[in-house]
Amino acid sequence: MRKLDNGSLFRAILVFRIANALLTRTFFQADEFWQALEPAHLMAFGYGELTWDWKFAIRSYAFPFIFELTYRLVRLVVFMSRWLMELLSELASELLLLLFPSNEFVRLVVDDLVVLPSDMANSLEYIGVIYGPKVVMTLIAATGEYYTIKLIQKLYLITSKSSKENDDEGGKGGSLQGITKIATVLSLTNFFNCYLITRSFINSFEMTTTAVALYFWDWTGGLTIESSEFTKSLVIAMFTCLQRPTNAFIWIVLGSLLITNMIKRGTDFKAYFILLRKIVLCFMAVFLLNVSIDFYFYGEITIPLINFIKFNVTSPLANFYGSSPWHFHLFQSVPIILGYNLLFFVPGMFCHLSHKKFTSFATNPFFQIKMIILLNVLVFSLTTHKEFRFIYPLQPFFMTVSVFALHKLKWYQYSRMTWILPLASVVLSLLVSSFQESGSIEVMKFLHNEPFDLKSVGFIMPCHSTPWQSYLHRQDIPDLWAITCEPPLHLLGDADATSKLQSYMDESDHLYANPARFLYENFPPVFKKELRSPGKVYTHEWPEYLIIFEQLDDLIMREYLKDSSYVEYTRFFNSWSHWDSRRAGDIVVYYKRPSL
Repeated sequence: MRKLDNGSLFRAILVFRIANALLTRTFFQADEFWQALEPAHLMAFGYGELTWDWKFAIRSYAFPFIFELTYRLVRLVVFMSRWLMELLSELASELLLLLFPSNEFVRLVVDDLVVLPSDMANSLEYIGVIYGPKVVMTLIAATGEYYTIKLIQKLYLITSKSSKENDDEGGKGGSLQGITKIATVLSLTNFFNCYLITRSFINSFEMTTTAVALYFWDWTGGLTIESSEFTKSLVIAMFTCLQRPTNAFIWIVLGSLLITNMIKRGTDFKAYFILLRKIVLCFMAVFLLNVSIDFYFYGEITIPLINFIKFNVTSPLANFYGSSPWHFHLFQSVPIILGYNLLFFVPGMFCHLSHKKFTSFATNPFFQIKMIILLNVLVFSLTTHKEFRFIYPLQPFFMTVSVFALHKLKWYQYSRMTWILPLASVVLSLLVSSFQESGSIEVMKFLHNEPFDLKSVGFIMPCHSTPWQSYLHRQDIPDLWAITCEPPLHLLGDADATSKLQSYMDESDHLYANPARFLYENFPPVFKKELRSPGKVYTHEWPEYLIIFEQLDDLIMREYLKDSSYVEYTRFFNSWSHWDSRRAGDIVVYYKRPSL
């Protein structure tokens, strides 16, 4: 690998992540779409659906706002393109009719030219809706990795015996250039980075803003708190905490250690006043910006942080989305996020990574990083609802420990198999990103391209198993519905919420507890309308297009729809296997023939 300057490094990361984003065409978790793209699509295009999170105002709109701006830019480009195409089409039509006034073929061409601008504009808009967010997330992802590497470079200079580096050793990993190469390889080939970083999860955004804020942070123990860089760090960190309140666990540790080091250093009282003033002014500016964005979305002064605490901290309702054992993050999340970097991370947590002696443990940046990792994993382990991506913002710390450990161990100098693990990691992640759960995406693209007189579409599957209007992008379907899974918000403030939560069942639960009973109670007879129970109001009508997972098809639906007007229309490969058996197999599309 040749020597990379900062500009070349960012471009290399960006190119790699562009390919990564384009090859990612699968469904991982619903939040990728429903908590980012769907609210943005609703605001930009005027149609779509919001989950309970947005109705209850538990989330800040700042992250989806980025995608709304993207969609609005797409609309502007489409508008300008359509205007230009209509102008060219009109000029071409008039010229053809002038030259060939009575030619029948020319008249057919002119008729096609009339509808061409509209057709091309619709196609261009859909391409923009699908790929616009991918471009944005590519830029965000590349920025996050770039600043993670810059952070590693900065820490290398701080913890080296001498700030003057010998570039002659760069090829062997002995200098700043060498450690940059190690960091670049470990980051770009990390399995979880390849799988998640370009997806529209707020956790990916949170990881990026955390990495940027960490780079500008004062790692000297209070010597640079008056700098503009430290101000940037405060602003970005506070903004991140307003998007994801749990991010505060990182900055509470860093802030406490900063104050501790300032006290040990015997810092002048004036410095504390400067620090306090900066904190207050930065928070006021960030808070005002965030409230303004949320006011734009909610239409009233809203502080999602309060509702977030009310739902996740002061009530047991977060358990509605599942609970995991205390060791979930330790033995599942951390290994999955690290991938093969775990081989270097584990010894790195137990060895001295700095070449420089510090006056105390607290002044050593690596001690601070290890404390942040341990305390954050501990705090997240105490919560009942756990997901891998919740601790993804710790990736800059994981990467730092892994890079410096590998640099210290120098295994890369002696093994001829240096590239096997990174290559295998990338190949595996791209395979999973391209195929596993691809049907959830493909079925929405299929529905988008179906005839425009489509009357109704229904999804009988676990709630939020597919994207919605961010991939369907059609407002002309009169009846569009899916099985829901609303949490028991009525239990907020209920003293018996914990016990009542155990027996609460949402619509998805009722469906899979007894599919036959659910269909009988919520749908009219599938064969003839005259078999309906007199006066009974049904939750759903049988749709023109019925979308289900293969598991439900095998369980009941194939036999249930036998001899009805439904026929299997098409199916899409979705998964080889799935942790949720309800989502196993292909996605099957049934079509109800109008003639029967």
